[in-house]
Amino acid sequence: SQDAAHDLETLSKHKVTHILNVAYGVQNAFVNDFIYKTIPILDIPETDITSYFPECFEFIEKAKNQDGVVLVHCNAGVSRAAAIVIGFLMNSERLNFASAYSLVKNARPAVCPNPGFMEQLHKYE
Repeated sequence: SQDAAHDLETLSKHKVTHILNVAYGVQNAFVNDFIYKTIPILDIPETDITSYFPECFEFIEKAKNQDGVVLVHCNAGVSRAAAIVIGFLMNSERLNFASAYSLVKNARPAVCPNPGFMEQLHKYE
């Protein structure tokens, strides 16, 4: 969520090095301390979330290859960020939707991608 992204103590505790900001209108708080990528995505069912996958996945993969830790956040950490992470797991780990969703839901029980994102993730499988 944007709260986590603006909490330096939490970011440091989790050893975050990279931040993927997929919120719309949320500023990056610590530009001198982390590597940021900002991709403003609207949280509406009509948004083609999969069109953002290549750019998001490239940023996450690059960070992982540098032994980095990535925070993916939107405003509430419920829909957009969750959809990006679910898609990333489906792509990078070759998981089906149910497995990727379950992993993300277990890590953050509040996740609830909007119905349009859910439909797109099912089709992405």
